[in-house]
Amino acid sequence: MKYFIKNCATIIFILLLTLSQYKCNTNRQESPIPEKLSLQKMTPIKVPEPSGLALSFDGKYFWSVGDSDSKVYKLDLYGNVIKTFVVNGEDLEGITVIDSVNLAVILERTREVVIVDTSGKEVKRKNFDLKGGLNEGLEGICFDVNTREYYFLNEKNPGLLIKTDSSFNEIFRKELKLAKDYSDIFFSQADNTLWILSDESSKIIQTNLEGKMIKEYHIKVQQPEGLVVDYKNKKVFVVCDKKETLYEFNLP
Repeated sequence: MKYFIKNCATIIFILLLTLSQYKCNTNRQESPIPEKLSLQKMTPIKVPEPSGLALSFDGKYFWSVGDSDSKVYKLDLYGNVIKTFVVNGEDLEGITVIDSVNLAVILERTREVVIVDTSGKEVKRKNFDLKGGLNEGLEGICFDVNTREYYFLNEKNPGLLIKTDSSFNEIFRKELKLAKDYSDIFFSQADNTLWILSDESSKIIQTNLEGKMIKEYHIKVQQPEGLVVDYKNKKVFVVCDKKETLYEFNLP
């Protein structure tokens, strides 16, 4: 009888241990371990304090903005400046491509988005009702070419994901708790996901269109301020404000 009880106790213990391990594995799947992106190349660029990055409509070059000189920069894929033009405003922090003719740029201090054509002519301007410090406002913008909707990031205090329609009527506003701050956002047409860059947390977070995390990657870049994800060529591009450099990573 004692032998039977001892065997039962052993079997129960093994079952409990197996269930515990299964639960732990399930939790790990819900909270994926951050990966580290492999750095391939660093290219100095002649953009003063680059604070945003976007791939052109045809994918043949980049658009970026200079924080200190209020200029939009057109760059080839090697980081060389092709053309520039000035936007009326200060503290440019993000840029996105709408179509082959128009771009959208955000101004952090005045909480504005400005539509300009690729020659620099202003088309439209919209102000957002956002409180907080002058340097804690709009930081990132991207555009969904399928739905014609915009996604914006407010840097911090609070960190926000804001979605609007093509006329900038707000669809939702959601507080983010994925990182310490937020510096740029990229919309992936390939899989309908968002990619969010954080300066202070030194990471890139892939999310669904509501801002729920799917995966995250650590990067070693000081003051990363602009982000492009190139699915076709399996590349991630980041611009560094502090070092005025374009970083190229391999996308796993």
